[in-house]
Formats: sequence, C-alpha cells, structure tokens
Amino acid sequence: MEKTLEDFHSELRNEILAEAESSNELTEDAFFDFFSEDLIKAEVIQTADRCFYDKPGLKIDGYGGHPTEDDATLSLIVCDFSNQEEIVSINRSEIDAMCKRAINFVSKSLDSDFRKELDMTSPEFGLADLIKTTWDQIQKIKIIYISNKSLNIRNKDFEPIPVNGIHAEFVPWDIVRFYDLMISGKEKEELVIDLAEHGGSITALNASSANNDFESYLCIMPGNTLAKIFRAWGSRLLEQNVRVFLQAKGKVNKGIRSTIEHNPNMFFSYNNGITATASEIKKDYNSKTEKGGLIISSITNFQIVNGGQTTASIHEAIKRGYEENLKDIQIQMKLSVISDTSRAEEIVPKISEYANSQNKVNHIDFTSNNRFHIDMENYSRKILAPQKTGTTIQTRWFYERARGQYNQEKALLKSTGEKKKFDTLNPKNQKVTKDQLAIVINTFLCKPDLVSKGSQKCYIEFTQAFTKKQESEEGKQTFFDETFFKYSMAKVLIFRRFDELVKKADWYAEGYKRNIVAYGISKLLHIIKIKKKAINYNNIWKSQTVAEELENMLLEIGKEAVFHLTEAERPKGSPLNTGEYAKSPECWELFKKVPILLNEDFENTLLNKDEEKGVLKEASKKQKLNNQLETENYIVSLGPDFWKKILKFCMQQRIISPRDQSLLYNAIKVNFVPVDWQYPRLIKIIERAKNNGFKE
Repeated sequence: MEKTLEDFHSELRNEILAEAESSNELTEDAFFDFFSEDLIKAEVIQTADRCFYDKPGLKIDGYGGHPTEDDATLSLIVCDFSNQEEIVSINRSEIDAMCKRAINFVSKSLDSDFRKELDMTSPEFGLADLIKTTWDQIQKIKIIYISNKSLNIRNKDFEPIPVNGIHAEFVPWDIVRFYDLMISGKEKEELVIDLAEHGGSITALNASSANNDFESYLCIMPGNTLAKIFRAWGSRLLEQNVRVFLQAKGKVNKGIRSTIEHNPNMFFSYNNGITATASEIKKDYNSKTEKGGLIISSITNFQIVNGGQTTASIHEAIKRGYEENLKDIQIQMKLSVISDTSRAEEIVPKISEYANSQNKVNHIDFTSNNRFHIDMENYSRKILAPQKTGTTIQTRWFYERARGQYNQEKALLKSTGEKKKFDTLNPKNQKVTKDQLAIVINTFLCKPDLVSKGSQKCYIEFTQAFTKKQESEEGKQTFFDETFFKYSMAKVLIFRRFDELVKKADWYAEGYKRNIVAYGISKLLHIIKIKKKAINYNNIWKSQTVAEELENMLLEIGKEAVFHLTEAERPKGSPLNTGEYAKSPECWELFKKVPILLNEDFENTLLNKDEEKGVLKEASKKQKLNNQLETENYIVSLGPDFWKKILKFCMQQRIISPRDQSLLYNAIKVNFVPVDWQYPRLIKIIERAKNNGFKE
C-alpha cells in the first residue's frame, strides 16, 4: 500500500523532532540537514551550508555552494518548519514576505557597514562576504524555499525579482513536492524542457525507430537555444561522466571558443556537435514549411552524454559578451529517446561510454548499477552485524545503492508484523546511501578539503578513484570484499558518532559541523599514519560501538579544528568565508602541521602494522572459505537439467574443449558431486557460456 501524503508528513515530523532531541540541536537545524540532503541528491544545489540569520526584515537559513562553481548562480535557502500535527497551508503573501527578507540579506551584504557589524567567524559573515566578493560573477539568484507546509501556488506563478540588476527566482520545495519525489523512487525530479520558453522548437529527422521504447533523431539545435537551456538548468543537463570529464579538464576548448567569437556561421562545419538522451519528447510537423518537416517542442530528462565542452563554451560565450554570435550558430545533435526506464539504465551508460571513448572518459559507469554498488548491496543484505552489548538481536547495515530502496523493500511487505521485523532487522539509523559512503570514505582518506566541497564533488572523486581500482583489478577477483564492507560500515559508525558528539560539545557554536567532523577525523588518521599504526576497525565492527577512548580523542581534535577553521591565522589571500577556506588545500596542509599529542589510553587501542596485517590476513582467509562454500553450494544446487542446457549450448557454439565436455557429461548425472578442482572449472564454463549469450 502506497504511503499517503499525510503519512509522509507525520513520519517526517516525528523523525525530525526525534533527531533534534537525540542530537541536542534545534528543530530547524535537523529540518535543514534532512531536506538539504535530498536537495543535493536532486541536484537543486551542489552543497548545503547552514547559515541561520534572523533579524527584523532579514532572514536566511543557508546557501548552496560557491556561485563560481554552480553555473554563476547564488543559491539561498529559506526554511519554514511547522510543528503542527496536521499539514499547514501557506499563502502567497506569507511566501512573498519570506522571499523579501532573503533578498534584503543579499542587498545588505553588499553594504560594507552591514558586514562590519557581523562576527567575522560567523557563518552569516561568511555568506555576506561570499556575496560581496563574487557579485560581479553572479548571473542568477535562486531563493530555495523548503517547508513541510503545503503551498497553494506553483513555481510558474512567481515572476523573477530584480536584485541590484540581477534576477532572483523563487524555487519552492513544499511537503507535496518532496512527497512526489519520494513516491517516484527517483533521486531527482523529471527535467521537462518546454522549448517554446527557450527559443522555440527544433528541427529533427527520425534516424531510426526499432520499437516504441527506443528512437533516434538527428537534430539541429540553435546556439542561443542551447545557451538558454543551460542557463536555466545548468549542470543537471550533463550526464555524470561528462560532468566528471569537464571538471577534470577544467578549461573551455580554445578552438570552440575561437569559432564562436570569430566564425560563428562555420560552427556547424567545425564542431562535432552533441550526443544526448531523453526519456520522452513531444513532436509535431511544421506546417510553415513546404514538406511539413518534423519538429520537437519538448524534451523530458534531457541529458548531454557527449559534447560537454561544446555546451560549456556556448554558455561561456554569453559571459564573454558574444551572445549575439549565438544567433548564427547551429549545432548538430544526436538524440536517443529511451522511454523504458529499465532499458535506460542499461543503454544510457553505453551511449555515454562509446560517445566519450575518444576523450578518455572513464569507461566504467559508476551509477547504481555498477558492480561495486551491487556488491555492497549484496553484502549489506547477507552480513549481519554482531549484536551490541545488552541486546540479543543482530541487525544489518542497509546499503541503499538507489534512491528509495529502503522504503520500497519495506512497502513490499504486507503484514504489520513483517514490517516491524524489517524495522528491527534494518534500523533506519543503519541505512547508508552511496553519497554518504563517498563522504565517509574520502574523510578516512584524509581529504577534508574535498569533503568540505560537498557530496557531489565527493562522489565524483569517489567515482574516479574506485573506477581506477576496478580497472586495475579487472579479472583478478580482488574487488571490494566483505572485509571492505565491514570496515566501511565501521567508518560510517565513527563518522556519525563524531557528528553527534560535535553537536553536543560545549565548544561548538552553530555552523561548520561537516567541516569540523571531516577535519577532526582526517587529522587523527594523519597522526596515526605518521606513527605507523592503525585503528582497529575490526573491533569497532564487532562491538558496533565507538570506544570511549576514541570519542575523547576525537573531541580534543575537534576543538582544535574549530579554532583552526574560525580563529587561527590564515595564509595571505585566503577566503574570509570559513566554509570556502575549509575547501582549500592550504587549510588542510596547515592543520596537518598543528601539534596534537595522542592520549595514552587511546594510543593503546591502536594496532601496529604487523597486527593490522594479521587481522586482515585472518579476515581474508575466512572470506576465502566462505566464498568456497558459497560456490560449492551454488554448483550443487544447479542440477542435471541446467548442465544439459549448458552442454548443448556450448557444443552448438563450439566453445568447449573435450576435457570440459567430459566434465559436463559427468555433471548431467543425477547424483553428481564435484571434487575440489571441478568447482572453479564449472564456474568458468558457466561464465564462458554467458559471455557468448547463454540465458539461464
């Protein structure tokens, strides 16, 4: 049974109130943290920095990253939490008043007298300084309203508001919108582009139409239309591989720029164009032309999988003052429309991979269907965490490789008893998303400056690093194993516990919590590494708790991290904004040098290198044994009929040796039980057959 809006609101309210109480923080802070995570996943913002400021005529709750890294957009966040048990409605005048207060903060930030009144270590000063220093580069302001109330009006009812010559648009995310996103099971809303709003329909030629689920078109995209679309939607248009490529490359192609500026009418001839995908299009036939050519008027879930440099260059041309030239530019576009979502998960990554192969973009797609995520999901479902002291129940750490898996698996259960059993086995506080894992892993790799840049950039770095690892280990069967999973969950446990401790610490003032946690853990691991020692993650996994000695040590370092981030002297030219300073390598390099001694009690809990190797060796041995038993059970369970099918297929395809043929003749026998050397050989036969098209 699908969850109702009222149920969603009630559960959300209770969860936020419980989180606020357990972590000793304000309800609004818990609300901000909860919803901002969803906004990052939905790619509404890149990061979410808490910045609460509430004065007469002025109010702001946070902001979404650096404008220069977010399509020249200043994203401001305004929270409106209701503690009412019933869903509360909000009207136009209330919305306008809240928007006005956010806009007033922007205007005030440009006033030096206002900035002087603010504490230089405070988040509000950091935001005001960010607005002032980047104002010349800001092209758009987004006021993102997040609330558990229900709006009576939608986005299109709000006209952009001019703020010192820049248009500010209102982006509401009320309880209904969050609910719609939740029940869709998707990580982000459908991206629907009405081309009439961006310059008009585009001409197209139907290149292929194999079936109703897949169509291909050759299109002509006007340069000014692409620029307007990119200005409206930004990096949401870029498929993740393209985003990674652009961030790695960093510079706009000089040849493309030169053509735009000096030979715009030759752009079609000189440029390779773009490759894109969509889930749906609206098409018609142009009655104004003699033959009534095909036109596309709307594109849903438009993703550019190749041509990121072209798109970025077109957008850059506006900033460089060449907007008029875009009217003379025509861009060829290959558009694949894949309406079947299950097929899209398979086809889109391949289109991206093949289209980008000449540019050496990573050839392993690191979406939720990547082997790493599938393995982590499988481990999370079969590995039970040891029971905590004082309990008799073993639980699981639920790895959510795709949005909404946790709720979906629970929803499939019919009885109340089954749902309660699910909650007991899979506690909500032990759910881990792939974005959260990326943040934790990068923290434990001692990259607090990267973690401070937000979950998107963390995930991209995570993608690149683990893709290289997969590529280097391809075919060696040395991928991420059960020990990696257990140790990763131990790290998540440490990260979350430290986060809780920071919120309750008497030295903690509002703001920069994520930075403090990342810098604190990274610093501790840096010290431990120098001492050639290691945290005993195995013990943490076995106890499912963080030892008091580790907690105390983290708190000591956390206090030093606060001082370093907010009060310590900074290198000349460093940003005044603490959040931005935390993103710089210089900040981390300086903190590495801060002298901190390990407590003797804590140091005694650490492993030396030989002890660490011993623990890992023992874990590896145990896993090999488990893997062997699983393989043996799998082979025995297949039965004679399966081996008959395999034998017939392999002989037809002529992909079997006489020795393997003889082995399969034995496997057909009813009471066949393989000996040790036969198990891996039978596995290889199955893999060879599947690689050649065999279906079970």
